[in-house]
Amino acid sequence: MLLARTVTNAQTTDPWPAQPNIYFPQAPPLGKWRKSIGVIFTTTPPELTEEVRVSVPAIDFNIQRAFGKHLYMVGRIQTQFVQSNLGIGLRWATPITNRLSVSAGYDMTGWFGALLIKDVFNSQAYGIQTFPNLSVGYRLTKDLQLTVKSEAIIDLYYRSQVGSLAVEYDRRRINGVAFAFVLEQPFYNKRHVSIGIRAAYSNFNWQLWSLYDTFDRNLFYPQLIFGFIL
Repeated sequence: MLLARTVTNAQTTDPWPAQPNIYFPQAPPLGKWRKSIGVIFTTTPPELTEEVRVSVPAIDFNIQRAFGKHLYMVGRIQTQFVQSNLGIGLRWATPITNRLSVSAGYDMTGWFGALLIKDVFNSQAYGIQTFPNLSVGYRLTKDLQLTVKSEAIIDLYYRSQVGSLAVEYDRRRINGVAFAFVLEQPFYNKRHVSIGIRAAYSNFNWQLWSLYDTFDRNLFYPQLIFGFIL
């Protein structure tokens, strides 16, 4: 009877083995890269495109590497070829229980885009944003992980130019907030995937810079996330 109780107790307290992930708040193994590639679809707000709702896809590549047991670096590239967003940041993650983990992070991104039509249209823009963030991850089962992530969106720099006319500002301001809900799970042949949604409520979205909206208020930008963990 004592032996049975000991075995049962060990089964409930022993940590589950780590699963492949990108969003779940857990540092990758030391000395190894963690990567994923996928797409993100952003739906345009009706305030910008009226009756036309456009889902704008972007290639999404993530890479991570640990500096220690809890601290790790994250890098990200999102691109639509005519416009791209490059990011780098740090995360500090720690488990709270066998199922629950949390992390705090700080990311910085630089985006740029250009629309060049010879003798007709010449438009370009670029900027810098930062994203302080908090993540809470919960392991629903041994290999199914749910992550809830919150971000503050802060603008540091913006410049756009159409022909010889330019607009520029370099003051720090809070642009909005975003929340993401992501599931990470096995898919096929030991391959894992990230599937989720991100809801940004902000005054500006880098993917839609070329629309030059005149709204000085926050708009809702829903996103669908899908990625293969490599």
